[in-house]
Amino acid sequence: MGYAARDIADNLRYAAPPALPGRRAGGAASDVVGRLESDREVRREAVAALPGVRGAARGPAGRWSAAEVVEHLALTEWAVVEFVRGTLLTWPRHDPAIALPTDHEVLRASADRAVRLDAPERLRPVGDGARPAALCAGLEAARDTAIALAVAHGDALRTRTAPHPHFGLLDGAQWLLFLAGHAERHAVQLHELAARRRPAAA
Repeated sequence: MGYAARDIADNLRYAAPPALPGRRAGGAASDVVGRLESDREVRREAVAALPGVRGAARGPAGRWSAAEVVEHLALTEWAVVEFVRGTLLTWPRHDPAIALPTDHEVLRASADRAVRLDAPERLRPVGDGARPAALCAGLEAARDTAIALAVAHGDALRTRTAPHPHFGLLDGAQWLLFLAGHAERHAVQLHELAARRRPAAA
């Protein structure tokens, strides 16, 4: 299961991307790997809380079902991994005079459900929820690849940047950290959907 780099690149806004205030934290690759690992456990717990991904209750006002959330997560993780690996790492080095957000700001903004973000068309679920086991396996494989990417390229990820359509200019490590915050955002949504499926207390 894989998704082309254009899934992300085609949706970037290259003209004057918005920049978050603050300086880049510049954490080591091990920090990125640790966050991707710990966040994966959060997401696994959220999926395990569901009585079954297939046919899970739809959220309020026609929002995504649990199966659709998992499909969106898989689409997004593969798209970002392919973009960082196949495109971002080939771009010119970042100009250190250009300010970047801190890692904390990236994580906080990407996990914040108070601000609703519309997923680009290519990252919206298309009905693969009929295969929940395959979706979960694909999501695990994408996260394994993201972690391997962080290990293999380490601090080199900090030397390449690209604008995110919502969060401004991010370095390669921050693009991977975005996946952690994004998954945490949807883990909360999955827990809410699981709560909606539980029978009311007598």
